[in-house]
Amino acid sequence: MIKLLNTFKKFTNFIFITLFFTPAAYPEVLKSVPSTFTAKTGGEARFLLFLPEGGAILPNNVHVDGLPSDFTPLLTCTGKKGDKCNAQAGTDDLPILTLKVAVPSSAEERKYTATITYEHEGIIYKSTAVIDVREKIKFTHPGIMLNKAMLEQINAHLQSGNPVWSRATQIASESFYGSKSYQPSPHSTVSADGNEATDLRNDAIAAYTQALLWSATHDETYARNAIRIMNAWSEMLSTDFTGSNRFNLAAWMGDVWPRAAEIIRYTYRDKDGNAIWRSDEIARFEDMLNKYYARFILGDFYTSGMYGGNLIASQAAALINIGVFNNDAETFLAGIEKWRRMLPAYIYMKNDGDIPAPPVFWRNNYINRTNLLGRNGYWYDQNLKADEIGEGGISQETCRDLGHVLWGFSALANGSETARIQGIDLHAETTMGTSNTARLSAGLEFNLAFLNANESNKTIAAPAALCGGVINAGQSPGKGEILFNDIVMRRGLSLPETSRYLENQRPTSASYFMIWETMSHYSNP
Repeated sequence: MIKLLNTFKKFTNFIFITLFFTPAAYPEVLKSVPSTFTAKTGGEARFLLFLPEGGAILPNNVHVDGLPSDFTPLLTCTGKKGDKCNAQAGTDDLPILTLKVAVPSSAEERKYTATITYEHEGIIYKSTAVIDVREKIKFTHPGIMLNKAMLEQINAHLQSGNPVWSRATQIASESFYGSKSYQPSPHSTVSADGNEATDLRNDAIAAYTQALLWSATHDETYARNAIRIMNAWSEMLSTDFTGSNRFNLAAWMGDVWPRAAEIIRYTYRDKDGNAIWRSDEIARFEDMLNKYYARFILGDFYTSGMYGGNLIASQAAALINIGVFNNDAETFLAGIEKWRRMLPAYIYMKNDGDIPAPPVFWRNNYINRTNLLGRNGYWYDQNLKADEIGEGGISQETCRDLGHVLWGFSALANGSETARIQGIDLHAETTMGTSNTARLSAGLEFNLAFLNANESNKTIAAPAALCGGVINAGQSPGKGEILFNDIVMRRGLSLPETSRYLENQRPTSASYFMIWETMSHYSNP
């Protein structure tokens, strides 16, 4: 295990040297999350500012410059201090400010860079925040995780006879979800804790499986099956989800349904190029996605607690995917914001400093050091200053189990893959001084190194400073295939632990929102 950790430290040091050059040791660097915010004209950009701890936190000491005069910034305190910043220094509260910038309706479409300065004990701390202003979001179709060229590549892979793709397609076609005689089981109401939730998950997975098989084989039976499944649910579902896992269910299936719908809507055409799926049926399906998935997720039904970050990453992916299918810029951008804020709250890098970003869903009075890093805190009592963490990559759920970590990584990949196709390359951005590609790479390598060393045991021995010396392996159908394809195949970086892990896992299976990832994304540019 010591050898494994030393190898990982060498890897993370290499990533830091080659991918970005922000010096962590410079005290004048002020961190902000996210570094870029995409806002429509007439909308609002929102950033968290991480200030140095010590003295009182006063918005009057923070200055925002570089924006046009009609952009209106507003600084407020985050945490128990509330808007009036009335907490005393030295309390459990965290030194985080919220910066909101109102974007005028007359703003020109372009990127605006705000310079943020904060004076503290004689030192001037600086940061920049980019506001990417769009008058209109122009969607690419098909464009949910797979664009036209990628869908065509799936068919080309199968025709080539390559054993990896052929085996992946064979497993999907022989599965329960890929049966040509598949029959849906829709319900008008769904408790996330009941059998109807299983029916919903199965049918959503089946719809996407059938759509993928249509792309791979051009057998219209699969396309018609996908339409029948989607119509069955859009005709039947009539209430919000209930049950303890209702938030999870809406996020998981809100990620999956639009993938199937996007493929069928834009690739299953008659000889004149018209969509075979009827327009009224498409409209009803859009309405279902909006009412019972997107609006439910955006309702913020919970605002505190220790919900795992994988759930928030799934919410981001669902909003991004639904936004694209429904041509709904508001929902799409809400998902982009969740993704950008979720990433540093889920994967920690030493360069972040002593304080990881708080999760997106925490209300102000819940944001404090105890809830983040305390004995029963969000990071499972992990000491983030431990040398064994190396340069970083530990996940908020590493000390829960590695299965949930892979759920989180898969959800992040689903959202960012759609965003990339839509012209927002989230991996190319930088957050808290670390490139997102480097953060994701470190996360994969740090956690998969333990699974590679474990082989088959349910628990993994680790240094005492990591998760109390024991890491639970957990289980997940997500294996990192989509992130690997982007980071290694597209960006040309090396992920040795991830490569080793995937070689023993391909072709990947299907469950929840992690579905036939080898079939869809293995070596798919």
